[in-house]
Amino acid sequence: MPLARDNHYVPQWYQRGFLESPSDKFLYLDLSPVSRSLADGRIIQQNNLTTRSVSQCFYQTDLYTTIFGEHVNDEIERLLFGDIDDMGARSVRAFISDDIAAWHNHFTNFFSYIDTQKIRTPKGLDWIKQQYPALDQTELMVEMQAIRDLHCTLWTEGVREIVSAADSDTKFIVSDHPVTVYNYAYPPASLNCEYPDDPSIAQKGTQTIYPLNKNHCLILTNLEYANDPQKVDPTENRTNARLVRQSMVRTQLTTRRKRDSLTA
Repeated sequence: MPLARDNHYVPQWYQRGFLESPSDKFLYLDLSPVSRSLADGRIIQQNNLTTRSVSQCFYQTDLYTTIFGEHVNDEIERLLFGDIDDMGARSVRAFISDDIAAWHNHFTNFFSYIDTQKIRTPKGLDWIKQQYPALDQTELMVEMQAIRDLHCTLWTEGVREIVSAADSDTKFIVSDHPVTVYNYAYPPASLNCEYPDDPSIAQKGTQTIYPLNKNHCLILTNLEYANDPQKVDPTENRTNARLVRQSMVRTQLTTRRKRDSLTA
């Protein structure tokens, strides 16, 4: 069996949810295009906007591969993420639907999948390495698995909203780090947003945004900010901001909204 060494950190099944048909391709914007030196000494950059198929987008060779001498191990890609992506596809489909029973049945898996998606990208892995600079590749993979449910409690205790663009000409798009964390108190150029950092999810004003497909986007908001956004300090931690603990939530309370027109 050939080794799975081209590791898609944004799953191909998820990418297809942003295409009109299976045969369509993406316009792929490369923020770090390859540079090339010309004979006359000039350095040019290759075109940063290309057309690519799903299999050509959002992958990195040996992102999850572990190597022991001459032994190359791809079990993280095949076994761990194989099961996680299957769980994620079922969960995302459930929350795109209007089936409240499906929301309940897939609730835990849904948030576990989103947390894994946040940490499995190059940015997510670089964030782990920033916390523990001495990790080798094997230790990095172990740590990734250990913290992949880190934010589930905070997310599930917040306000859950799914916005629809079904009636809009402007659709949601997919990126190389689909789980976006936003706090209006921190502009993109602030230290809190400097790669690979994000604003803390525990802060009252922080919202998590995750497009489910081209027509649906999940928005998670801390309860205190949702209740009264004008009166809270967005940089202050929400009440009971501990990350990993037991909690009780109502799985059916997910607001669904439609908009006739959504801006990009």
